[in-house]
Amino acid sequence: MANVVNLDRLDETMAQLGAAHDWPEGLLHRLRSRILADDEVALFQINPINYARAEGIDEAVGIRLFLHATRVGLMQIHWSTRCGGCGELVSNNDGLSQLEHDFYCASCARSRPTTLDEHVEVSFSVAPEIRTLRFHDPESLTLEDYFFRFRFARTIMIRDIDRPLIDFLRERKQVLTWLEAGDEQVFELELPDLGWIVGNPRSMITIEGEPTTEVRELRLDHGERAFHPRPSIAPGPVRLTLSNDEPHPVRVFLYFTPVVTYFDYLPHLTGHRVLNDPEFRRCLGTDVVRPGTGVPVNDQTLLFTDLRGSTAMYDKLGDNAAFELVSEHFEAMAQTITRLGGVVVKTMGDAIMASFSSPAAAVRAAIAIIADNDYGAPDEHVQLLPKVGVHRGPCIVVNQNDMLDYFGQTVNIAARVQGQAGGNELCLTEAVWQEIRAQPDLADRLERRGSLAAESTRLKGVSEAVPLYRAAIR
Repeated sequence: MANVVNLDRLDETMAQLGAAHDWPEGLLHRLRSRILADDEVALFQINPINYARAEGIDEAVGIRLFLHATRVGLMQIHWSTRCGGCGELVSNNDGLSQLEHDFYCASCARSRPTTLDEHVEVSFSVAPEIRTLRFHDPESLTLEDYFFRFRFARTIMIRDIDRPLIDFLRERKQVLTWLEAGDEQVFELELPDLGWIVGNPRSMITIEGEPTTEVRELRLDHGERAFHPRPSIAPGPVRLTLSNDEPHPVRVFLYFTPVVTYFDYLPHLTGHRVLNDPEFRRCLGTDVVRPGTGVPVNDQTLLFTDLRGSTAMYDKLGDNAAFELVSEHFEAMAQTITRLGGVVVKTMGDAIMASFSSPAAAVRAAIAIIADNDYGAPDEHVQLLPKVGVHRGPCIVVNQNDMLDYFGQTVNIAARVQGQAGGNELCLTEAVWQEIRAQPDLADRLERRGSLAAESTRLKGVSEAVPLYRAAIR
């Protein structure tokens, strides 16, 4: 693929990006220079966390930069599904709507849930309208590019040996080939002592026993998305025959591993974090999950608010005046939520539902919602007192009227917890308090404001009693 830069489109999108925000001095100039000069690999699947650290800017600014760059057409976003078993990026999706509830990994020959916090990495590449990269057309890639620069995650380190996964794979390569439909190929291998030969498609050769100098014949047949059988064989020379019984060609990558690998992950942007970033809603708010599809998240923090006294206010002031006042309070709450790292999911009557990436961020927002805002009404007999509840747990991201929403028992409990709070009061569940009490500054702020002893509470629609902690903020 020819390396072509559309200078007019580059300058147009850079100007739009510059007008979108007050960026750190020189940041956009350096980005433009990289787009013109950098190797194609450096411009594909850019990790915005790494980029921010290299630039010496805050992570949030780096994420904001690439979200806005995607909005103006300078970059394209990738929602890559990563298998935690082998580290393969089993899909590289250009939109949230392409994610499925489950994914299938050809290397592991199994399906797993597509959890946004564990299995979805978000990265960015220069848009093909700006500069053509060979990675824009994965089917045209060489086998080396496909497996070592496109197919496996760059964010994985092999635990205990402190090696990047991709370096580990490249060093232990045994077979890298393109196997046509109905074809068979023969490879002369020297099997190392003890371990396994695995790879994509799914394969498993167990190496065990006493080494030998005898050349053994071994045959693996590809069918039903995997190689069969899964033999055990002693170390030493082998003539390996691979055949493809499927009616389509298949890329083959087999490698040796002497250990059962466990992964550590370098800092990266998860799908979960993106959805809880208000800049994503501003820039790419129309990118939602496909209707009828729910994408799971293992650990979502949800905050619900309500206003005590709003019914009396409507009665005293009338609908128009009361609605105007409630709208002002909603705006103040929304600004607080956004400023402290959350996203307003939706409003329901006098209530707000918001999402956060961490319990600590949600609790800081809850304290500020109650303590820092004035909820008075133009009538001394009318008092508006915010009530806030925070809970965390697993749930599903869904499409509700072309907007992102959350579904599941965690959502139900979070709403019920808010219902237990009094005016100017915050209620937390045990799942939230477990993290908060590990942060002394935040725990002290709450403990100074009220009793945080656990109280067992029955919530509607929940079979077991739920431990709650409450703090009177004012």
